[in-house]
Amino acid sequence: MIRRTIRRVSCGAPLAGVVLALLAQSAAAASLSVTGTCFASGQQLVVTGTTFTPLATVAIGGAVVATARADAAGTFRLPIAAPAITGLGPSTVTVTAVDGANAANAATLRLNVVRAAFGSNVPIAGRPHDTTTWRFAGFAPGRPIYAHFLLGGRSRGNYRFGVARGACGTLAVRAPRIPGVRTVQPGRWTLKLDQRPTYHERTAGSEATFRIVRRANGDGGGRDRRGGRGRSARA
Repeated sequence: MIRRTIRRVSCGAPLAGVVLALLAQSAAAASLSVTGTCFASGQQLVVTGTTFTPLATVAIGGAVVATARADAAGTFRLPIAAPAITGLGPSTVTVTAVDGANAANAATLRLNVVRAAFGSNVPIAGRPHDTTTWRFAGFAPGRPIYAHFLLGGRSRGNYRFGVARGACGTLAVRAPRIPGVRTVQPGRWTLKLDQRPTYHERTAGSEATFRIVRRANGDGGGRDRRGGRGRSARA
């Protein structure tokens, strides 16, 4: 008869030691955080770093270049400006932090950034009643976006585009270039974008000015302040 001997290897303790070591290593990893979910270019915010080497210099890189110094608890708070981006946004930018006393101890933070608060592509250059694509970013999520058109300091029309969605309050919608205005007259106009149904000069928002001029054939164009082509109404 062949006798088989089975040896039981007790490995519970070593494995537990490895698991505990890995957990400790993970818990000691540096981290970065910020209050908020979306930021406008140039907006001031504070980045908080934790679990760095106490009193070490921390190199900040990526979309922002700076240095910070950890306190006795390995924590720092660094004011920065949200980086500038090209386009309306939102865009994701990366901020990194490397521990000067231990390069392996590093952290990464990703920020959602828009070009500006209450930002839009403002597609008003062209025939006023032609339909175009309006794009918005940097509005309060879950609330409607409104346009208010003023001529001579008086409100001439309001228009509700739809509800801003997502962390950065974005929306894309098809609408006329000059919506909500019954009679488009020649002159210097102001467009205000905000989240209030009716116009009020103190409501937080963004403004753009443009000019509508009359052509001899009654179907002309002008230039807004951004150099685009506008249109004059028949008058």
